Amino acid sequence: MEGVVLEGVGVSYDGVWACKDIHLGIRKGEFFTFLGPSGCGKTTLLRLIAGFITPQSGAVFLDGKDITHLAPEKRKVGMVFQNYSLFPFLTVYQNIEYGVAIQNKTPRERKETVALYMDMVGLAGFGGRKVTELSGGEQQRVALARSLAVEPSVLLLDEPLSNLDARLRDAMRGEIKSLQKRLGITTIFVTHDQTEALTLSDRVAVFNKGRVEQIGTPLEIYNAPRNVFVAGFVGDTNLFRVTTDNDRARLAHGIELRMPGAARGQGHLSIRPQDIELSSSPVDAPNTLQGQLAGRQLNGVWIDLIVHVGEFVFRVAQLNTAARKSEPQPGEPVWMTLPEKALRLLED
Repeated sequence: MEGVVLEGVGVSYDGVWACKDIHLGIRKGEFFTFLGPSGCGKTTLLRLIAGFITPQSGAVFLDGKDITHLAPEKRKVGMVFQNYSLFPFLTVYQNIEYGVAIQNKTPRERKETVALYMDMVGLAGFGGRKVTELSGGEQQRVALARSLAVEPSVLLLDEPLSNLDARLRDAMRGEIKSLQKRLGITTIFVTHDQTEALTLSDRVAVFNKGRVEQIGTPLEIYNAPRNVFVAGFVGDTNLFRVTTDNDRARLAHGIELRMPGAARGQGHLSIRPQDIELSSSPVDAPNTLQGQLAGRQLNGVWIDLIVHVGEFVFRVAQLNTAARKSEPQPGEPVWMTLPEKALRLLED
């Protein structure tokens, strides 16, 4: 069952469309992510669902009900803003109680509700503290508890991790996902960070210039990108302009690769850096190219390598393990094999 449905919605500012003709169906209980660069329309859509913006076209449905023109406070939607938007002059308890206070609950019920969600986000015992005394992670928990305390049908998260340091961001990712699964609440998460999208989401919509480029599971988005933009934005990839014909892909300067199923046409060839096999000695295998190692960089779990083949530059990623043997050094020859199953032909 679909919890949130967008039917052809569009929003424009001064005649310029921030998003246009968006059709989306988000299932009840799903963790759905809007992923894209700054200015692509993802936050505009989130604010539209929250009721802060009215679309110039289309309609918004929540649990089968048209809420396009419904006031924000009547939508049963909770939202966590990028800057948290907490009240600095109120305590943790008072911030969380703020939304609950306007509901038809007795003082005892309000107290029990606030205590429940404070405990749920790990803030038990923090009720009397001012939010200005809290760390960034603790403030985020307050904002999350405040949104959940009104018991919304949908939780909206607008880049909630962007102001946290890397280690805390990783920890909060896990906490948000665990909490969402525990409550079973429909959640829409906005981010420009591909790691957040891939690790948290049931499904992802990739946005670019106010339109949806692709919708799918994290694996579908990463392993089967629909076009050049998705391949380049979600993960790292090598992209080369090619012409294709008779199961062959041809790059400039006479480089030809076997690509079963390739018909006559043009496009971009994509291969992920970790799919390229690298050797310091000659290899007798299809799609093997000789090149020169131009550089290497340790990136923790991965070792990033730059290989030049004529005028072409390839990125290769290898797992950094204790079992690694002697490796080629910059300036030395190397042989790269591009497995046929790893090659993808993409449209612009």
